[in-house]
Amino acid sequence: MTRWAVGFRAGLGMLAAVVLWTGCETEKLANEGTVTLAQLQGIYEAPPEETPAAEEPSTGTSGESGGTTGGSEPTDAGWPAEIDGPIHWLHTDVSGWAVTASLKASVSGGTIHMPYNKAKVWHSVGGLNANPWVIVKMNGQWYAATFEWFRYGQTSKPVGVLNGSMGDHIKVSPLNRWRPRSGERIGFMVSGLARAQSRNVKERSNVSMVTWP
Repeated sequence: MTRWAVGFRAGLGMLAAVVLWTGCETEKLANEGTVTLAQLQGIYEAPPEETPAAEEPSTGTSGESGGTTGGSEPTDAGWPAEIDGPIHWLHTDVSGWAVTASLKASVSGGTIHMPYNKAKVWHSVGGLNANPWVIVKMNGQWYAATFEWFRYGQTSKPVGVLNGSMGDHIKVSPLNRWRPRSGERIGFMVSGLARAQSRNVKERSNVSMVTWP
């Protein structure tokens, strides 16, 4: 055999070996799925980090209007023993306001008298510096609501603002339908401005119980 023939046969053998190796490697990669150029080159990119889902903010409400406060407040908070259950506040809940004023209420001569010692101390907003409150028991539930405004230095209102002869002055259900009965025990209180959004002081008086004439 000539030298050329021997070399040719050797070349064919090497070519066959390369083809067999390439076929095996290609089959291996096919079994692994799609292969990128970077993977063939031995470079593996780190998978992207997962972004944690944003937590939904907790919802809640915050405000001063309405609410219920217990009737077992200490006596220095101004709650008489006659108020034997929780109070539902139809206007701003002022139960936590500081008791800085002294009140001794009475009803006589067609007038609700509510003399309190902060009438000329609490500063006014637009000429008004306080709200008078009524606290009554209706169908077994105690309710508290403002029924008017006090001007700076004012301490009384006509009985008509509560007995209906001057219309409804509470304007919040269910006390907008309430009318005092003769002999009924009623609580009166005065606070800084609390009927609407205006505020001057977050202070109030004790609750003074009276018998409606």
